[in-house]
Amino acid sequence: MLNKKQLSREISKAEYSFLSRKWNETMERNKYPELPFNSEGKVQYSFIMEFKDMSKQKLCNRILEWLTITHGIVPAYLYKNPDDGKIICSNSTFIQGTTLGTYTFVFTIKDGKVLIDFMNVGFKVSSGGFYSGDNWIPENTSFTPIDQVYPISTKDISTWTYYLKILETIDEHFNTDINGLNDYIINYDLRYLFE
Repeated sequence: MLNKKQLSREISKAEYSFLSRKWNETMERNKYPELPFNSEGKVQYSFIMEFKDMSKQKLCNRILEWLTITHGIVPAYLYKNPDDGKIICSNSTFIQGTTLGTYTFVFTIKDGKVLIDFMNVGFKVSSGGFYSGDNWIPENTSFTPIDQVYPISTKDISTWTYYLKILETIDEHFNTDINGLNDYIINYDLRYLFE
């Protein structure tokens, strides 16, 4: 991306050299996750999980249990239609300071398979209320879709590490959720082996 900016003369060769060096230094300390994009160019993580010989109804029930146990999302706060094999809910994950990663889970379930889409991925930053002189400035929350963060190298240098942390945390969170759900469903029956 920096190369394109230099070729289009948006930045000089000296700026390109400086930014490239800073970018390489930043990447030595950070990881840049591979972002999956859908056909509309939006970040969308999609995972297909297979569970041989497991009915759609069983999978729906186990996903609902996992959502409640893992994220505290109770059925009153989600959309579910077991007949159609759909569960939809919103969630968030702590990133750092007052920054939360936000997203929507969309589970599409059929006999033996689950498609999980993480959609509407973004982050919220909250700032507390404060006085400015005699005036009270109320609390403020801003939302930024993750698509506006990418590509990071075109953003201000001072934000690179912050944005990389957001991408890395969200990427790790989604992969951890997928592994956790898989383990929960596979090991479900072991919970009933007590006497």
